[in-house]
Amino acid sequence: MIESITKFFTSVFGNQAGGGKVFHASQKCPECGSKLWAEAGAAEPVWLCPNPDCPAEVRAGIAHWCSPGAMDIAGGEKLAAQLVGSGLVMNVAELYRLKARELTRIEGLDTAAAQKFLEAIAASKKRDLWRVLYGLRISGVSADAAQALGRQFPTLHHVLGASAGQLMAAEQVSAAVAQSIVYWTGDRQNRDLIKRLDKLGVNLKSELYGAAAKPGAA
Repeated sequence: MIESITKFFTSVFGNQAGGGKVFHASQKCPECGSKLWAEAGAAEPVWLCPNPDCPAEVRAGIAHWCSPGAMDIAGGEKLAAQLVGSGLVMNVAELYRLKARELTRIEGLDTAAAQKFLEAIAASKKRDLWRVLYGLRISGVSADAAQALGRQFPTLHHVLGASAGQLMAAEQVSAAVAQSIVYWTGDRQNRDLIKRLDKLGVNLKSELYGAAAKPGAA
């Protein structure tokens, strides 16, 4: 898995300064031992772990999904580390299976707080497609790119079933971002995650489809 990710970033993004990703020759993730990568040409590189199963990456993924800019689940960013550390949540789909009795096992979370968090999770099921796309943390997919894809495609299934060329028809979507989406979709684990989100009732349809950008669209 890690080797394939390494080959992907090397082939798609390259190693030249000024663009793409580069892998560190010796620096490794302190949690899972994977070789780290960063944006090429950055004045102060931020080294990241490419392993999607790394505990640190899982925590970051849950926190990002819950953030105001993505699925806007109040309290989720702060609880991400505890949810992952307790084994209750190992991917974003598992947020939608949480029960109040499970949450109250987390230190500092009483019944009222647990119920409030569950209500926030339930409300997030109605968020627009672009928030789901951005929340998935697909490499290179910014909030702007996610909204552009929402205007270009009616559902997440259409986005993930599109070719790189079709994806590039959306504004804000470069060749590298399009290839990143295609590669992400090619991973069975990612496809299974989308199926789970769909079955759990998370909205995968776009309210922006076919329309001009709407300021403040949710």
